[in-house]
Parts: sequence; C-alpha cells; structure tokens
Amino acid sequence: MNIENIKKLIEFDTPTVANGVELMGIRDPATGYTGPDVRALMPEMGVRVGVAVTARMDTTSAGTDDPPSLFKDWLRLMRDAAKGGMPVFALIEAVGPRSRYTVSLGDGMAILMRLAGAVGFMTDGGMRDLEGVREVGLACWAAGLSPMHGRLRWLDLNTTVIIDGMTVRPGDVIHADVNGSVVIPREVADQAYDRAMEVRKKEQGLFARWRAPGFTLDEYLNE
Repeated sequence: MNIENIKKLIEFDTPTVANGVELMGIRDPATGYTGPDVRALMPEMGVRVGVAVTARMDTTSAGTDDPPSLFKDWLRLMRDAAKGGMPVFALIEAVGPRSRYTVSLGDGMAILMRLAGAVGFMTDGGMRDLEGVREVGLACWAAGLSPMHGRLRWLDLNTTVIIDGMTVRPGDVIHADVNGSVVIPREVADQAYDRAMEVRKKEQGLFARWRAPGFTLDEYLNE
C-alpha cells in the first residue's frame, strides 16, 4: 500500500471518496459506510484518513474483577502500522449488554494513541473526556458521550469489526469527516485517490453548468 496515495485522500470529503469507491464496482454500494448512529464529535477537525487498527471491547458487563488489559498490545499494533509515516485510524467495536453505553476512550488513552500514530478514533459505543481528547488532537467518531464505564473487558485485537453496519478488516483504510465514514478495502486502497479525483472532476463540470446564469430546469429535464 502506497503511503502517499493514502495520505492524499485527505484532499477530499468522505462522500466524494465513497462515490469513488463505488466506481470501482467491488461491492454492493449499500454497504461499506456508517450511518447516523456514529457521528463526528469534533467536526471542526475536518477529514481524517488512516489504516485501520481494530479491537473489540465490553465495558458494560457487571463485575468487580480485574480483567487483563490489551491496551499496550493495541498501541504496539498502531505503532507498527504507522511505520513509514502511515496514519492510523483506531477502531473499537462495542460489545456487551449495553453496547451503546460502552466507553472505550478517554483523554489518557488518547494521549498514548496519538504517540503511537493514531490520527482518528471510531467506535459504535461512546467515549468521555471530550475536551481533553480534543486538546490531544485525536479526531473522534462515536455514538455519543458518557461520563463513566465499567470494567474494561478487551475481547480481542486485530480482528474484523463491525461499526454501525460497516465491516472493517485490519489494514483496510478508513476515510471520515462530518458526513460519516467509509471503508476502503486494502486491496484497492491505492486506486482510491484517482477514482475520487474522477468523481470530483465530473461533479465540478456538472455543477458549473447547473449554476451558470440562465440555466433552466427544462434544460436539465430535456437532456
């Protein structure tokens, strides 16, 4: 995977990238993206793109035990994925009896994740310490916020996850902005920039014509 090709995708908004992926014809266009249940919590941070490093976590199963932490191992996976300058997008699938209430990120974790190379974080559960995470510069997409969590039960790392209906494998590329997120399969990630540029050029031509003085709806309807 070409790092520069991936990093250049930050030039586009996510709908444009999603349309570019559709042009590839590699999957049903009704799949591969998140819906309204996962939203940008720091929309002012704009676009984020990175290679997926995944985990699954449950913080809502009751108990006063002390489950083993996989956080350091997860950080090592991020650091390895970031070698050569590749940006990392960290994803946690929330599981458990109240999965939407799962809080899998706070400001302390965010500091270390940024050091490991993460530029974005996404979960279909919640997070906390919003202002602290914002200060670190880790852009986040989540179902919302919650002030507390139960025991952090790490289920696994580096496995396929499903975030709000979007299936993501480790090593796939995530592109996200205020509109939501789309997954780019790792096998075709290097094609995404050219396809997104194709979409942009086509739309620029169409929009310029439709916005031109004197253009009428009848002209469009009779094309």
